[in-house]
Amino acid sequence: MTRPLRVFISAGEHSGDSHGAALAKRLRQRAPDVVIEGLGGPLMREAGVALRQDFVQHAAMGLLPVLKKLPLFRAALRETAEHLRANPPDVLVPIDYPGFNLRLAGRAKAAGVPVCYYVSPQVWAWRPGRIHRIARLVDHMMALFPFEVPLYEAVGVPCTFVGHPLFDELRTRRPSPAFRAGLGLAPDVPLLGLLPGSRRQEVERNLPLELRAAALVAKEDPRVRFAVPVAQPSLRPLVEGLVAEHAPGVPIAVLDGKASDIARVARAAICASGTATLELLHYECPMVIVYQGTWAQELLVRPLLITKWIGLVNILAQKEVCPEFAGARDATGDIARAALGLLGNGRARKRCLSAMRALRRDVDRKGIHGRAADTVLEVARAALV
Repeated sequence: MTRPLRVFISAGEHSGDSHGAALAKRLRQRAPDVVIEGLGGPLMREAGVALRQDFVQHAAMGLLPVLKKLPLFRAALRETAEHLRANPPDVLVPIDYPGFNLRLAGRAKAAGVPVCYYVSPQVWAWRPGRIHRIARLVDHMMALFPFEVPLYEAVGVPCTFVGHPLFDELRTRRPSPAFRAGLGLAPDVPLLGLLPGSRRQEVERNLPLELRAAALVAKEDPRVRFAVPVAQPSLRPLVEGLVAEHAPGVPIAVLDGKASDIARVARAAICASGTATLELLHYECPMVIVYQGTWAQELLVRPLLITKWIGLVNILAQKEVCPEFAGARDATGDIARAALGLLGNGRARKRCLSAMRALRRDVDRKGIHGRAADTVLEVARAALV
């Protein structure tokens, strides 16, 4: 009788915990006796993963937060590597979080454990040379975007396009009933969503720019109404203060969450670059993509970028599907004009919608975590042959 397969999943932040939980559920559907251990968070624990450590509670981004937790990360890496050597699973599945997970992948490879990576580091956006290190550490890559496949195959890494988990998640979200009516909006009143990002730093950087553009839009077309989703309750005072400072008197609803509802019903949006652009793509909501950088970033970071665009929808399409404005200069006027074009009925809106619909057909796939589970099991079983 063959023994159950053993899978180790490593997730270092909240989105990885969500992906890891969904993957664990699909693995159990396909192989009910599979043994799943890992590093993760509460969602993975609820999905039946035996956690070696609640790693997600220690998630850190940015140089200083990471440096402060460096001893903890080093200890977790050492302890997990020792566990993989003593109790080698049939496959290690690191999810994103490359700063930690690529190091763990190296330890796993040294212990003879195959590595099936989920959510590729963004080698297509910056520091492309990292792909050669990844090729030494990873046996199989599971890619979120179709253009990533040839990048990895070119360096000898088998790669499966599974799709982006966000799309399946959005299909399970139930829309809030009568959302527009709850905002007091008549059917013919256009709504412009303002999506600055979910982290405090993103809100501080992007929302003032979006609000100044909204004020210009409101001046040009007084019919337009606006809505800002607040990702976390702790951010509400910051958002309300920025609204009062940069767009006084503009009809802006500040909402707890509701980003999906805004994307679903808004006629257009001004959105920070990032995953939220994919949510707007799913709902076919035309968007202006913004990223308010600093002059230091212009000098230090921009030269490292290898893409012409910053918005995922434009990177995926390899052309400007949605207008975008990034950098240190104040592009308020340009952003407002682009938003007015997408709110109207003219060529700008029609061209944007047509390109978004074509792109969505290519990338908005169903069954993403199921394809990932099939790939993980295939890699694990191949290692036993």
